[in-house]
Amino acid sequence: MTSRAVKEAWADMKRLKHEPLLAILIVAIIIITVYFVCWPIIKVISFPRWNDYLNLFSNSRWYHAALNSLFMTLISTISCTVVAFLFAYAITRLNIPLKGLFRFITLLPVVSPPFIVALSYILLFGRQGIISKHVLHVNIDIYGWHGLWLVQTITFFPYAYAVINGVLKAGPTNLEYAAYNLGATRWQVFKDVFFPLCRPGIAGGALIAAMNVLADFGNPMIIGGNYSLLPTEAYMQMAGLFDLPSAAMLSTALLVPALGLFILNRNWVGQRSYVTVTGKETSLEPYPVPLYIKWGLFSFCLFVTIVILAVYGVLFYGAFTKTWGYDWSFTLNNMNYVFAKGKEMFNSIKFALISSIAAALFSLPLAYIVQRRQIGINRLLDFLAILPGAVPGVFLGLGFAVAFNEGPLVLTGTSTIMILALMFWNLPTCYSASLAGLQQIGSSLEEASLNMGAGNFRTFKNILLPLLRGPFLSGLVLSFLRSVTCLSVIIFIYSAGTSVGTVSILGLVQNGAWGSASAFTVVLISIAFAVLAIARLFMKEKDKSIGL
Repeated sequence: MTSRAVKEAWADMKRLKHEPLLAILIVAIIIITVYFVCWPIIKVISFPRWNDYLNLFSNSRWYHAALNSLFMTLISTISCTVVAFLFAYAITRLNIPLKGLFRFITLLPVVSPPFIVALSYILLFGRQGIISKHVLHVNIDIYGWHGLWLVQTITFFPYAYAVINGVLKAGPTNLEYAAYNLGATRWQVFKDVFFPLCRPGIAGGALIAAMNVLADFGNPMIIGGNYSLLPTEAYMQMAGLFDLPSAAMLSTALLVPALGLFILNRNWVGQRSYVTVTGKETSLEPYPVPLYIKWGLFSFCLFVTIVILAVYGVLFYGAFTKTWGYDWSFTLNNMNYVFAKGKEMFNSIKFALISSIAAALFSLPLAYIVQRRQIGINRLLDFLAILPGAVPGVFLGLGFAVAFNEGPLVLTGTSTIMILALMFWNLPTCYSASLAGLQQIGSSLEEASLNMGAGNFRTFKNILLPLLRGPFLSGLVLSFLRSVTCLSVIIFIYSAGTSVGTVSILGLVQNGAWGSASAFTVVLISIAFAVLAIARLFMKEKDKSIGL
C-alpha cells in the first residue's frame, strides 16, 4: 500500500516538468519553510547534551516545574472550557439581554497582551489593590497557582469559546424537538442528543485552550510568584543565568506535550465535522429551558462580564493615576512614558504589520497548491504550514536565537529576525484562513476559466484572488493583532534597537511602575481595536470572515 502511494506521488510530481514556474515556487516554499521552521526546532532540540536532558529529572526544581506546567494546563483547561461552554450556550441558545456585551467581553482578552489580566489582578487584589486594601481592608497573597489559575481562565476561555460558539450555532434544534416529542426528559436530551453533537467542538475548544495555557509565558512571570513553570524556568536560564543548554532542554520539554496536544487536535477535531447534516435546514427556535436555568446562566455570564470589565477598567484607571495605591489623583504623566518609548511602540506596529503581510502573502500560494494541485507532496506542504502552530512561542523564539546567531545567516539583533519569527509564528493562522476560503470556492469557476483558454496563473490572478480577498484580510488582521500583543516569541530575540511595547510593559510591571505599564497597555489595546474597527469597516458585509 505504501509502495503504491509513493508511486502515485512520484507520478504526480513528474507532471510538474510541464509547469516549471509552479515547480520552482514549490521548491522555494519548501526550502524557506524548512529553513525558518524546521531548522530552528532542530537546533534547539540538538543543542543540549544527553546529560542536560537527564537533569530535568534530577533537578527537583525543574522536575516540579514540569509537573506544575501539566497541572496548570489541566485545571486551567477545564475551567476555560466550562466558562466558554456556558457563555456559548447562553449566547446561542437563550433569549437573554446583554448578548452584545457578552460577545464583546469574549473579544477583549484576544486583542490585548496575554499577560494583562495578571497586571490587572495585581492592581485589584495586590497589597495596594483597590478591592483588597481599600474595599475589603485585607492583605491577600495573590501570587501562586491559585492566582495564576484565575488569570489563565479569564485570559484563554475566549479561545475555547470561539470554537464552541461556532458548533452550538450550527447545531440542529429539530433533533432536540424530536427527542422531546418521543418523551425524553431534559437531562436525557442534553446527555444523549445535545452534548454528543457538540462534543467535537468542546474537545476542539479545550485543546486550543490547553495549547495556549501550556505555552503561556507572561502570566506566570507576573503572577506565578515562586510557582515555577517550564516557560518561566527556560526564560530564567537564558536571560538570568545565560545557561543556553538548560534553556534549550526546558523548552524542548515544553515542546513534547505541546506537540501531543496539537496532534490530538488535528487527528480528532480536525477530521470531524461540527455540522450535523439533517437533510434540511431548520428554522426552529432552541427549545425553551426552565427560568432558573435561563437566569442562572445569565447571572453567571454577567458575573464574568463584570470581572473582565473590572480587569480592563482598572487598567484604564491606573493609566491616569499619579501613584498607584497612594496618590489617586488624575494625571497624564504616565502617557509621557509612552511617548518617550515611541520607538518601541513604532516597532510593535512595524514588525506586526510587515510580518502579517508577509505571512498572508506567503500562505496564499501555499494554500492554493495544497488545496487545488495534486503534486504528490500535499501532505508534506500542509504539515510544514501548520507546524509552527504546534510550537510554543518561547520555543520558536529560542530556536531563532540559536539558529541565526551564526553562519550562514546571522540575524541576531536585527529587525529581520523579529519579522521572520513573527511571520512564521503566524503562518498557520494565515494558511488556515486561505485554505478555508479555497474550500468554499467551487472548482467549476476555475474549470470554466481554463476551458476558455486562460492559464493557471491567469485563472489564479483573475478568478481566485478576488474571491480570496476576505480570507486574506482575515488572516492578515488576526496575525497583526497576535503580533502587536506578542511577548513569548520575541523575548529571546529582541535587542535594544528592536524592543517592542510588550517587552516594555513586562519590564515596567516587574519594576512596580503600575501607572506607566497601564498607560502602555491602554495604548496597545487601543491600537488593536482601531485596526479591528478599520478592518471591519473595510470588509463591510464580509466582517464575519475576520473571525472576531
